[in-house]
Amino acid sequence: MRPFRILIFFAAVGMLLMIIALALPDEGIRITKNIRIAFFSFQDLYQQESYFMDAEVEELLSLSSVTEDPETDPGPDPLVPPVLSPNADPAESKGEGTAAAVPFTEGDSPAKTIKVETVPAKTIPEETIPVETAAAKPVRPVNADSLAHAVFRLQFAEGQENVLAPFFRELDGLRTGTVRRTRIIHYGDSQIENDRMTGLIRYRLQQHFGGSGTGLVPAVPIYDRHLAYRQDQKGDWERHTFFGKRDPAVSHNAYGAMAAFASVPPAGGEMPSLHFAFNTGRRTGRCDRIRVFFHSEAGDASLVLRVNDTIADTLSHLPPGYHMADLSIGTGVEELGLYTGFPRGGRIYGLSFETDSGLQVDNIPMRGSSGLVFSKMDRDQLGAMLEDLSPGLLILQFGGNVVPFLTDADYYRRAFRRELRFIRGLCPDVPVIVIGPSDMSLKERGQFITYPAVEQVRDALKSATLQSGCGFWDLYEAMGGDNSMPSFVQADPPLAKKDYIHFTPLGANLVAEMFYNALMLEYRNYSLENRSL
Repeated sequence: MRPFRILIFFAAVGMLLMIIALALPDEGIRITKNIRIAFFSFQDLYQQESYFMDAEVEELLSLSSVTEDPETDPGPDPLVPPVLSPNADPAESKGEGTAAAVPFTEGDSPAKTIKVETVPAKTIPEETIPVETAAAKPVRPVNADSLAHAVFRLQFAEGQENVLAPFFRELDGLRTGTVRRTRIIHYGDSQIENDRMTGLIRYRLQQHFGGSGTGLVPAVPIYDRHLAYRQDQKGDWERHTFFGKRDPAVSHNAYGAMAAFASVPPAGGEMPSLHFAFNTGRRTGRCDRIRVFFHSEAGDASLVLRVNDTIADTLSHLPPGYHMADLSIGTGVEELGLYTGFPRGGRIYGLSFETDSGLQVDNIPMRGSSGLVFSKMDRDQLGAMLEDLSPGLLILQFGGNVVPFLTDADYYRRAFRRELRFIRGLCPDVPVIVIGPSDMSLKERGQFITYPAVEQVRDALKSATLQSGCGFWDLYEAMGGDNSMPSFVQADPPLAKKDYIHFTPLGANLVAEMFYNALMLEYRNYSLENRSL
C-alpha cells in the first residue's frame, strides 16, 4: 500500500472516531443495568491525572501520632477519663486537659513516623496542632474538648444512644477491679486482614484496660509470618473457610466463631502438632493463658499442651464433639507445643493467646465476605463457642465486597439486618458496632472516581444497623467522603494501596485511630454522665 493511501486510511479512521465521539452522549449509552458503552471525549484524551493531598487528609494526619507499627505508644490519651475513687468529686474529671491515669510504660519497637506538611486545621485551635521535628514523634492534642470536636462520631438510632453502656460498664469494671476480663471480637473483610485496624485498636485499649496477647488466631496460619510469634507444624493440616470458596468435601456447617477451622489429621505414628515461639518483646506476644477450641470426630481423643519445655496439661479420653481446653500458666509463655491425638481426626476452630485478666481483641478477617455468613453456619456450635469466648462487644466491618457488584441495595439491607438479628439472638446482651465501607475508586475516562454504589451500600448498612439497635460508624464519611480515596493513595507516605480500595498499614492505623477516638469519646461521655448522677 502506498504512503498516500495509508495516510488517507488513517485520516478516514480518525474522522470516523471523531463522528462517534460527537454523536455519543457524554454519559454513554446504557446496554444493561451494569453495562454501558462510552467513548472518550476530546477533553478526556488530553487531560492529565492531577491529584493532590486533600486538606482534610492533611488535617487528619496533623492530628495523628500513628506509625506503621500499631504498637507505638501515643502517650496520655485525653479521651479516656481517669479512674476515680468512690469518694472522688465527679467535677474533677470534666476539666480541660484530662489525661488517662494509667498509661502503658513498657518499651515499644521503633517505627516509621508520618512526615507531612501540615496546614492549619479550621476546627482545631492552632496551639493544639502537633509539630514534628527530626528528633521527636508527633504528639497528639492534650485538650480533650478540642480533640472531641474533631472526632467523627458513632451514630445511634434516636432514643438508643446508650447502646454501648453494657460494654462501658465492663470497661469501668476492668479499671476498678470488679470485672476480671472481657473481649472484643472484630469481624471484617480483607480491609482488616493481617491485624490491620484491629492491631491499633487492641493496643490502645489494652494500654488503659489491661491485657495482652493476640486473642484468637487460626491453627493454620493465613500469612507467612506474624509479628507476635513464629509458628511451625507437623502433619497434614488443612484450612477450611465458610466464606469464599468452600471445600465441597466438607458436608457440615460447623466452622466455629472464626468461620474457619483447621482439619486435624488422624492420629498415627507421630502426633500431629503445632509449635509457637512468642515474641515477648511485643505486647501481642505476651500471654499467660492458652485456650484451644476444637472438635473430635471420635471418642478417646487426647490433647497435650507443652509450655516452655514442660508438659503443662494433658486432656485424655475425651468424648466426640466440641471442647475447649483452658490453661492458665501463671507466668509468661515463651514457647507452646500442641499435640493432638484424635483417632479419626477432628477440627481446631482456633487458639486464643490471652491473659487471665484484662481486655482481649480478636481479629477475624473474612476475605471476599459481605457479612452474610453467620446465619448459615451451625447455630449450636457457633453459639457454644461464642458463649465460651464471652465477648463484651462485637464489631462488624463489611460492605466493600458488595460495592462493585451491587444490584439491589434494599436486598442487602434486609439480608444484613437478618444477620444482625441472628447474631443478637446468640449474644442477646452484647452491643454491636457496624463499620461501613471505606471510599473505593474505579477508573473512568482516565480519572479515579468513587464507585457509584459506595453510598448505597453505606446507607443500606446504616439503615439495617440502626433498625437493629446497634451503633454505626461511617468510615466513608470519616475519611472524607466522595472521592477521598485518591488523596489517601497520593499521600506521602501512602495511606492506601494502588488498587484504590485497601489501606496501607499506615493508613489502616490512621482510620483505626479515628474509630478508637470515636469509641473513647462515647466512653468518656458515658463516664461523665454516670459520675454526675
